[in-house]
Amino acid sequence: MIQVFVPLFVAVAAAMVGLGVISPILPLYVQELGAQGTQLGLVYAAFSISRALFGPVFGRLSDRVGRRRMIAIGLASYSLVSILYVIAESLWQLAAFRFLHGLASVLVTPIAQAYVGDVTPPGREGRTMNLFYSSMFLGMALGPLLGGGLAQRWGLVAPFFAMGALTFLALLGVLFFVPEDRGKLKGLPNKPSLGRVARSPAVWGVVIYNATRGFWRQGFNAFWPLLGAAFGHGEAALGSVLTAYLFAQAALQIPFGYLADRFPRLPQIVVGGALAPTVLFFVPALAASLGWELGLGVLMGAASALGRASVVAVRTAYGRVHGMGILAGIQSSAFAIGQSLGPVCAGLAYDLGGLPAPMYLGGAVGLLGTALTAAVIGRGSPSALQVTAPRGGGTGSPAPG
Repeated sequence: MIQVFVPLFVAVAAAMVGLGVISPILPLYVQELGAQGTQLGLVYAAFSISRALFGPVFGRLSDRVGRRRMIAIGLASYSLVSILYVIAESLWQLAAFRFLHGLASVLVTPIAQAYVGDVTPPGREGRTMNLFYSSMFLGMALGPLLGGGLAQRWGLVAPFFAMGALTFLALLGVLFFVPEDRGKLKGLPNKPSLGRVARSPAVWGVVIYNATRGFWRQGFNAFWPLLGAAFGHGEAALGSVLTAYLFAQAALQIPFGYLADRFPRLPQIVVGGALAPTVLFFVPALAASLGWELGLGVLMGAASALGRASVVAVRTAYGRVHGMGILAGIQSSAFAIGQSLGPVCAGLAYDLGGLPAPMYLGGAVGLLGTALTAAVIGRGSPSALQVTAPRGGGTGSPAPG
């Protein structure tokens, strides 16, 4: 397990730093090309539309042909897209390159998660998968801070070059250190049944949670830089708020993963899923104070980590029933659907109600999504949200829900 986990941990962390460096400057970069609120949302949505379309397809394919080659292709594509961003001369070109960027990303993060899930022992889904998630958020937490500093010193195109360099290094790490897994997958169904997946309340709970979370999170990512800039915060300060949010997730993902393995998961999903979007209601009122915004970012990240830790544990346990790749792809697709709709709807809210409106909309959708998640999962098998092994370290697996 170590020979798979460590190189994937490092490679994905490097790739996420590369992705995160463009987070604080992308809205400003899009605005330089003349985008209004709705157009900004559409450019952001292009990334997520491709993830929504191809997540389950590539996840299912990885269950059959192996993970490593698909991860490598995705990282190589990341490096290429970083150059395309720089040469974009119009909004439609930028949207097309965002679509390609999303296609590349769906070959990396969900497939890497499936690879780790393949070697995760039953009963350790929470701690193992959330340790891996911490690499993603650690990389993304460092990225915005680095990106804001690069942009402030060398201009808005500098973070794109940084993204290309870091993802190329991640590609080398995968090629040299991650073992080939083609033909070596064990315990996964050869022909995953989409009908069986569609009948599982646990899977639908994962879908609803991730779709609504993607909605409010991407709306926040797209419009916090504009809101903060309106109060005089520079690129580095804007990036620091995103870093605080992501670093809190990276730091707490591991301990909350242990909680997901030891205690019932539904209460953790409800508390984290409700608290995180509630923070959005306070963002506009406190936007003038960088200190308060940093505190809100930490609180939002901590709550997100609590809810996600149990959601990821549930998804990984059910991956042994339905196929690790296809469930990772479905979760990625659900999150991407929310990410696609979030910036567009937030853009409309911005055009109609000003800069605070996207935050209020995101908070309301997040709370509604958490309520629906609890209701849907509650109708299914209780085993879906219980600890899948005794605390003493025994093994077990979920019954299909």
